[in-house]
Amino acid sequence: MDISTVPGLVGEAVKNMGFTLGAMAALETSRTISFGKEGFALATGTNSASDNWAFFPSRALEEKNVKRVCSFFEDMKLPFIWPLFPKAAAARRILEDAGMFTPGELLVMSRPAFSPEINDVPASLTFEKNKKNDVWAETAWTAFGSPPGAPVSLVNLARGLGNSDGFFLILAKIDGIPVGTAMLAISGGSAGIYYFAAMPGERRKGVGKAMLREAARLAIEQGRDVLTLQATPSGVPFYASQGFKPLFRLPLYSFSEEVF
Repeated sequence: MDISTVPGLVGEAVKNMGFTLGAMAALETSRTISFGKEGFALATGTNSASDNWAFFPSRALEEKNVKRVCSFFEDMKLPFIWPLFPKAAAARRILEDAGMFTPGELLVMSRPAFSPEINDVPASLTFEKNKKNDVWAETAWTAFGSPPGAPVSLVNLARGLGNSDGFFLILAKIDGIPVGTAMLAISGGSAGIYYFAAMPGERRKGVGKAMLREAARLAIEQGRDVLTLQATPSGVPFYASQGFKPLFRLPLYSFSEEVF
């Protein structure tokens, strides 16, 4: 059974992930291998496991397809992650038999799309969407704690998705200086939030709250009333404080020790 077809918020969250990763796979700079309705593998070319995905929303896996995915990434010498969706015990055994383990997990969360009033927002905070996509890529890269110099794969993603229907690249600025990013993916009945990060020096100053409000505003503008996201362990407390509720845990299988 394909979990993206499950009615309700769980299905919407998985469907949005598939839509977003599928759009990334369709970029000219990506490499992918398709398994039809079962799923696909996506390689961005970045030597980071979290940028290369095996996406199989079906609760059943075939061992031969797992081997093909592993060979696909091994040939490129790229690490990757394989999220395992709920109630997939048989698939879990196949991944573990292949030698993968779970160095981390995401918490899939959702909340209604509403735009609350916020009092502690810097007065000079402004937002741009789908503009200066190279700047968005560089800001996202450094906001996640990496040294300056966004990889070509992230720049290409920003250029490609920033000009694609259903995607909004949000760049937050204070006095004209970039301080945070988010990407909103509009699919089905939900709006998914990705690449959500504030620059280290701007955290706990209301920037994150304001970016969520802007994402919610855009979602409502697009006729969606639900926000979904996948939170890392360090991000869960913030999202919970902003009204997000857990939907399910998403273990990340990999051969790599680092998946965030």
